[in-house]
Amino acid sequence: MNEIKYKIKDRITDLRKEKKLTQEKMAKIFNVGISTISMWEQGQRIPRPKLLQEICDYFNVDMDYLMGRSDIKNRYQAGLKYDWEEEPSNPVDPIIEEYKLSPEEIVEFEKVISINGALMFNGKEVSQEDKEELEQTLKRIFIRSLLLKRAKERDENGPKNS
Repeated sequence: MNEIKYKIKDRITDLRKEKKLTQEKMAKIFNVGISTISMWEQGQRIPRPKLLQEICDYFNVDMDYLMGRSDIKNRYQAGLKYDWEEEPSNPVDPIIEEYKLSPEEIVEFEKVISINGALMFNGKEVSQEDKEELEQTLKRIFIRSLLLKRAKERDENGPKNS
């Protein structure tokens, strides 16, 4: 399953409880329904990228902490430099590093790859070989979409005037 999703759910739950917030109070803070908070905490949904950042800002934690890639809540407050070259504690897909995915893009990437989880066909689980082939196809589609999105954003921003 989606490893990031399960880390996010635990972090959101822990942060809410540390601040002694009820799900109802947290729902009001982030302008969402109580059921949305519940689904986040159960790992049924992931907050939208904009909300992920709002959650980080509210609880004063880094996105890496919220996503489970670091156990340090706030590197700046801990007196640590942000070293983007440090080795992550979890194995990272080369695509994440090669294309320098943002936290929001990583969440989307994980969603795409998780589609391949418990794949069934005619009531039987698909072979490992077929899963690997599908994963490679999903990665190619993700990369193509990512590059198109980035090109569109560059075009929309236009050339910089000096």
